[in-house]
Amino acid sequence: MFNWDVVTRNVEAYRMKNPWLIRTVVVVSSLVCARALALDAQTTDPLLIAKAAEDRETGDRGTAQATLKLIDASGKARERKLRQMTMKFEAGRKTIMFFEAPADVRNTGFLSIDYDAGDKPDDQWLYLPSLHRSTRIAGADKSGSFMGSDLSYADMTKRDTAEYEYTLLEKSVLVDGEDCWLIEARPRNEAERKETGYLKTHLWISKSKLVRIQVKAWVLEGKKNKYMKFGSLRQVDGIWVAHSVTVRTVHGSTVESTTVLELNDVRFNQKSIDASQFAERRLEQGL
Repeated sequence: MFNWDVVTRNVEAYRMKNPWLIRTVVVVSSLVCARALALDAQTTDPLLIAKAAEDRETGDRGTAQATLKLIDASGKARERKLRQMTMKFEAGRKTIMFFEAPADVRNTGFLSIDYDAGDKPDDQWLYLPSLHRSTRIAGADKSGSFMGSDLSYADMTKRDTAEYEYTLLEKSVLVDGEDCWLIEARPRNEAERKETGYLKTHLWISKSKLVRIQVKAWVLEGKKNKYMKFGSLRQVDGIWVAHSVTVRTVHGSTVESTTVLELNDVRFNQKSIDASQFAERRLEQGL
């Protein structure tokens, strides 16, 4: 615990010699304390919790290798290998990925530009080598399956918290040993419902890591539910990264399909990454 009397004496003694340094330290300390208090484990404001989870640090100039496993209702599995890069820019975040294997999907590419501004729609393109051109993903198509998986195009972007109404359902729920808040999110308008394809979602958010541990989504069409589980949480350069994501689509009590995404060799702050690598022209060049 801080001894504020000692801090005050030290600040006063140092103030005359280093006025700008002291002001900076006080401002930064105030911001850190405010953030810590706002996200205390006893916090019950669901919008504050949801926004903190969405806005948490996720790294810059990142690279990763990934395996995407698609499992149908009979248990038959198909495996795909891909690599991805991410980069922040002044208005948001860019992601580009290329499929490496098997041969029938090699050089298929996906580019997503995720804008922080809620009034600006995210841009997404899919490049299919067989067509020799990239196709822009329209808002009405973002609820569709990404490359035959249980993930949708909308799942690949960050959602704007201003577009949702949040309700705190449980103050404390244990999930795999993680103390979590359980929050319900409902889209405020029909456009957001159609783009995501979800009527509502339940989010289990870790209190200590501010990451989603699991999600349950009510799918608009087909009376289905989608369950997402984020596992193998490990820090990379101080950033919590889920190295395993399992997504199941369930109709009643029947699991229709399962997708398992596994990340490895996750790295941040890679100097080789620059803005020229996140363009439609680069997408069409392939690996």
